[in-house]
Amino acid sequence: MDKLDLNLLKLMLVLLEERSVTGAAQRLHLSQSAVSKQLARLRQQLAPRLGDPLFVRQGQGLAPTPRALALEPQLRQWLQQSDALLQPDSFEPTEDQAQFRLALAETAFHTVVPMLPHLAQAAPGLKLDMVPQPRDQFEQLQRGQLDLLILPRDTDARVRAPWHVDHLPAELSNQELYQSSHVCLMRQHHPALSQPWDLDALLALPQIHIWVEGSEFWLMDTVLDSMGHRRTPGAKVPDFHSAAAMAQHSDMMFVCDATFGAQLCQRFALATLPLPFALGRISYRMLWPKPLDADPAHQWLRTFLRQQCQPLRP
Repeated sequence: MDKLDLNLLKLMLVLLEERSVTGAAQRLHLSQSAVSKQLARLRQQLAPRLGDPLFVRQGQGLAPTPRALALEPQLRQWLQQSDALLQPDSFEPTEDQAQFRLALAETAFHTVVPMLPHLAQAAPGLKLDMVPQPRDQFEQLQRGQLDLLILPRDTDARVRAPWHVDHLPAELSNQELYQSSHVCLMRQHHPALSQPWDLDALLALPQIHIWVEGSEFWLMDTVLDSMGHRRTPGAKVPDFHSAAAMAQHSDMMFVCDATFGAQLCQRFALATLPLPFALGRISYRMLWPKPLDADPAHQWLRTFLRQQCQPLRP
């Protein structure tokens, strides 16, 4: 091991996750040529010791060998421990530099983004690489591909797994940022705004169903079903901004959290009404890999976000 370039082990882990030279190059901010050369060095140094090529060509990508896959858990643990060992014991926000990869749920995006100018003033060297919320978000956190995830979870005891706040993966650390209630959104001057508003009035309106983390059914559907009711189907859309645009130009309505709903009303010609039956509040949580618990820069970022969200907490 005295002649082994330990940086090549980080490349090996990225290749195990990405399964392609192109994906690894994008992750590492290197050219494909540079990654290919490092892969050749990795094989040169490890293949004779292990008696295994580690990766083989498969279509347009790379397939790890069974030996490489068997090494992945130990490799990940070793790299996490070595990173923790080499972390500074403090973070000076006005001087130090750190970079984190952050994913946000759509409904949290417009709450967090206005904080960024304040973040730039407080920690000018800290960089946030913001990416779309991935389908395998928890796996990416555990693999170290994401450093922070912000998403909503229900607090109502009637919610099904995995949407309840207590069903978050135990392998990840998490902390609440803020809470929000539910509201109904519809176009301005909608007839429902000038009529009595109750559960029957809500059920009479066609509803826009929004896909969230691969599901179109929410706590609201579970609770209505327990009451013997179902929402009147209107349309299905992939995100809340599509729902807002559709509601603005129709008599359909949709439900979202009150904090995000207020922001949508500023950008679309929408109005709100309260949800006419009781649902527990929504908890917006930060999640991160446990090896970052004691990282000074990550700790500082989490504290900063919590402080910025203080007015939104009950």
